[in-house]
Amino acid sequence: MVVVSIATETDHRKIEEKWKKKWLDAKIFQSDPDSREKYFCNAAFPYVNAPLHLGHGFTYTRIDVMARFKRMSGFNTIYPFAFHATGEPIVGVATRLEKGDEKQRNILLSSGIPEKDISKFRDPKYIVMFWKKRIEEDMNDLGLSVDWRRKFTTIDPEFNKFISWQYRFLKKKGYVVQGTHPVVWCDHCKSPTGDHDRLQGEGESPIDFTILKFKFKDKYICAATLRPETVFGQTNMWADPEVEYSVVLVNDKEKWIVSEQCAEKLKEQGKTIKEMGKIQGKEMIGKYCTAPMIDNEIMILPSKFCDPNIGTGLVTSVPSHAPYDWQALVDLKNNPEELRKYGIDPEEVRKIEPISIIRLDGFGEHPAQEICEQLGIKSQKETEKLDKALKIIYKKEHHTGVMKDNCGEYSGFRVEVAKEDVKRELTRKGLADAIWEPTEKVVCRCGTQCYIKILENQWFLKFSDERWKQKTRECLRMMKIYPDSGRKNFESTIEWLRDKACARRSGLGTKLPWDQEWIIETLSDSVIYPAYYTIAKYINEKGMQPDQLTDELFNYILRGEGDLEKVSEQTKIDKKTIKDMKKEFDYWYGFDLRGSAKELIPNHLTYCLFHHTAMWDDQTRWPKAMTVNGMLNIEGQKMSKSKGNFIVLRDAIDKYGSDAVRITLMDCGEGMNDINWTENDVLSWKSKLNSIYHLITDNYNQGESRLENTMDKWLVSRLENHIKIMTQALDQTNNRTAATEIHQMVNDMSWYLKRTEKPNQGVVDYFLENFVKLLSPFAPFIAEEIWEKLKKKGFLSLEKWPVFDQKKIDDEILQLEESFKKMTEDIKEVIKLSGKNDKLHLYVVSDKELSHFDEGKSFLKKELAFKEANIYILSDPKKYDPEGKAKRAKFGKPGIYVE
Repeated sequence: MVVVSIATETDHRKIEEKWKKKWLDAKIFQSDPDSREKYFCNAAFPYVNAPLHLGHGFTYTRIDVMARFKRMSGFNTIYPFAFHATGEPIVGVATRLEKGDEKQRNILLSSGIPEKDISKFRDPKYIVMFWKKRIEEDMNDLGLSVDWRRKFTTIDPEFNKFISWQYRFLKKKGYVVQGTHPVVWCDHCKSPTGDHDRLQGEGESPIDFTILKFKFKDKYICAATLRPETVFGQTNMWADPEVEYSVVLVNDKEKWIVSEQCAEKLKEQGKTIKEMGKIQGKEMIGKYCTAPMIDNEIMILPSKFCDPNIGTGLVTSVPSHAPYDWQALVDLKNNPEELRKYGIDPEEVRKIEPISIIRLDGFGEHPAQEICEQLGIKSQKETEKLDKALKIIYKKEHHTGVMKDNCGEYSGFRVEVAKEDVKRELTRKGLADAIWEPTEKVVCRCGTQCYIKILENQWFLKFSDERWKQKTRECLRMMKIYPDSGRKNFESTIEWLRDKACARRSGLGTKLPWDQEWIIETLSDSVIYPAYYTIAKYINEKGMQPDQLTDELFNYILRGEGDLEKVSEQTKIDKKTIKDMKKEFDYWYGFDLRGSAKELIPNHLTYCLFHHTAMWDDQTRWPKAMTVNGMLNIEGQKMSKSKGNFIVLRDAIDKYGSDAVRITLMDCGEGMNDINWTENDVLSWKSKLNSIYHLITDNYNQGESRLENTMDKWLVSRLENHIKIMTQALDQTNNRTAATEIHQMVNDMSWYLKRTEKPNQGVVDYFLENFVKLLSPFAPFIAEEIWEKLKKKGFLSLEKWPVFDQKKIDDEILQLEESFKKMTEDIKEVIKLSGKNDKLHLYVVSDKELSHFDEGKSFLKKELAFKEANIYILSDPKKYDPEGKAKRAKFGKPGIYVE
């Protein structure tokens, strides 16, 4: 019998190619409705503008493990895939190449595109078809068990008809409306820029800043803030002396001083702006302006943290509660020469003291000062630390802060309440206005930095509709979320989600059916497409034409509305095919599991819930479960092209083999925590899979036929525990927990072979057959190869998953053998300390221990090189115990004496 062979390494890539072809040729992952319970799982489809990377591999393998597990568990399972091409990204690639962008060209070259083919990528449709083919190949190489009959792209004319039906229905229900709203806008594309149309800033959205107006002669110096309630703590104004500010006439009423960039943004936000002149920042330094609400004269001081691209380019200072303001004031007080440069008496600045206006548990009078000291901040140049300090204080004050007695009628108000009330009062009195900004910098796929534009007569999804929100809350309540800690993220998104632009003027996709100048944007046509999977095979195989795919057809199949005879006559599709399509949809939908990364909860995944509750009142069509995973780190760092640690999935498969990549990804982590991929881990798993291959194939159908002994029962008991743990873990998408059992099974088999002089063939074969089944979802290629080597018929991927049997577990034997293992390690330590290993004497307290340990005497002699091994029960008056070691014995921990 072989414990773990280190024979010539298995040719993993050859095995993978072999089984990939066999699976595809036999079409074993194609599933149609039958009498079994169905399981429909899917993942967010890939965008076809680049190769799949290791992060895609992580998400897609997580769902494939579930698909394979459910398929083996007797469910009629489908795992379909399609390709996302909507929006700006693909057109952006083509446009950048057309302009001779070297960076884009180098990206394609680094993706393995030959120099001679680069010019072809100037055609957006070529890009789609190229990456569609490559990605499908990569998915097959990864071992995803996909039913490819159901594939499509989001720019297929047939799919466009499906989306047109969806949006006509949403408009009819009042969920798509025309209105005036702030949107993230690309001036180059002349369109709103959704999350998936961005090079930078995914997840960022418009947020309204309050513009505070400070009287300055016949003008107003304007400062934007997210915290209008802090007006009571203002001590000074900040301006950048090197910036040239604009003086503009706003709505033919007031003269404002703002940055040039701010003036341009205000034009896009419904204000009439007329340029009146310029004023250099340094011209204002040392002068005074009047702070709104408190009506105090405050000095204008120099600062470098005023960004002309954010807000108005001027900042009001509240040093007691704003870390940047506190540190900038400290820096100025410590630099009198800087003040004298602008004709400011340093003594005047030293007199400026922070004004505490918010009571905050856990902090003293000036929270900003305390947090700066805690984080060791010494200069306003330490922006990373200051950003951290700002987030800590702002969050704590917003949620738990209370306004102090020096805040007038707002004294005693919670900060989160005072914020809105103060803003309203300032606005009513003409002391404040508003400007919209993105929450962080946003860059469109075309390379243009975006800003917030207030659009009139734009089409929006009315996510603010309370009835719609309530239906979506109910949908979420009924769903399973894996891990459940992600549920609060969905709940939060449902609450804060506002109306969202659903169309743009450029890019690829489906034209808005009632307004052909607009194209439905990338996050708005990717929410109910799993329903299209159920009928796509008919559309593909029967070559249905777009004009046959009418609203009446979709209503009949997907909503059960209309008359079959009329639909058939109108579409020229025979009644049997239409009935089959309806049967298919009714059988499969709604889906049972959808998987994606946690970063998509604030948009794509929550939108998916909203759209399902809008399209179907029938709750059986709503999503049943979603699983969200963390992001992928490489060797402890975020994966990024700029860091040089970006791993293309195909490269990883070519280097390590698909099985090693899959099981390493699954063993890296679970839940919503970010996972960490290391080369050491994948090389370790590659080696372990090689060992598993030989462990199983070398020991199967060996040994002898005999009655079961205690070690046989121990091995079967261990197997049943593994089946139980893995089944429960996989059902909850806890793949790391399940993958850990693979390690343990190798250890168990190896231990059994060492502990047993004559292995029981029936027990060993039973263990190994189940072992390879349990391995299959994680490493399906090598598992299939092993199954074939065991001379088993059919595909392992279609075999039955092992069923846990509590009756086969002997807890007493498990406990005794665990004690035996620990005792073996203890004996090794005794030998190490004493230097003796001629004779071994063990003292146990029970007959059960005596029997179990006595069976292991030959193992102890062989393993530890003793010439003699003796085991005594504590009650034996004739026991040999020259040093009184017997009295130390406890159940599960024998006394040990060596000589």
